[in-house]
Amino acid sequence: MKKREFRASSLQERKEFYEKEFNIEKVKKWFFDNGMQLSQLCALDAGSETGIIIDKKLKGEMLYFPFSELKKKIKKYIPEDLYYDRNIYENPNAILRTLQFDKFLLQELVFDIDADNIICDCEKAELCDPCITKTFRWAKKMKKELEKDFDDVKLVYSGRGFHVHILDKRAFKLSVNERIKLNKKFSDYPIDPWVSKGHIRLIRMPYSLNGLVSRKVIPIENNLKFNKKISYPRFLL
Repeated sequence: MKKREFRASSLQERKEFYEKEFNIEKVKKWFFDNGMQLSQLCALDAGSETGIIIDKKLKGEMLYFPFSELKKKIKKYIPEDLYYDRNIYENPNAILRTLQFDKFLLQELVFDIDADNIICDCEKAELCDPCITKTFRWAKKMKKELEKDFDDVKLVYSGRGFHVHILDKRAFKLSVNERIKLNKKFSDYPIDPWVSKGHIRLIRMPYSLNGLVSRKVIPIENNLKFNKKISYPRFLL
């Protein structure tokens, strides 16, 4: 196996990443720089997909918590995946008690362009650098199209593709039907429509580790250049 192939991270590698590389202040800065409040709720998967997990009883469980507990939860569970909830709630503490996530006020609009939806010539590999290059081209194209109607569109590398965040205030207010219309408009793009429709609220936390593929989740600068090396955690270098 090549050193930098897309592969699952070990528990020790995840622990090393979150102790030595992950920076909560950078996460906060990403929210504030993009005119957003800190996510009210976060979530983590301790290792359901890979089975590389600190406690087998947690397999299949999604754990929810407020942003203020982010550092503590990471240390305790050494997550495979780390997310924030795109919803804005009137009373997030009540949501944590009831887990009735449909009772929200607003929701950030995000499109997910995933390599799974790309036709690639990578033969037996489930994911490869050419896949990522193709998803990046689609993401840049989509950003350009969205900017005809929205002012603030940002890209984030997810480890398996790119998330297209629309951060205009009016985008947070779009109804499900309006989101469905946007999905139809971009039906030729390799998107996962249930994300932009709002059915899936969670999106990967910027600067976290995608433990499924051993890649960092990295915001893309406005020059829209992506160097794959910036996504390598130190344990791959």
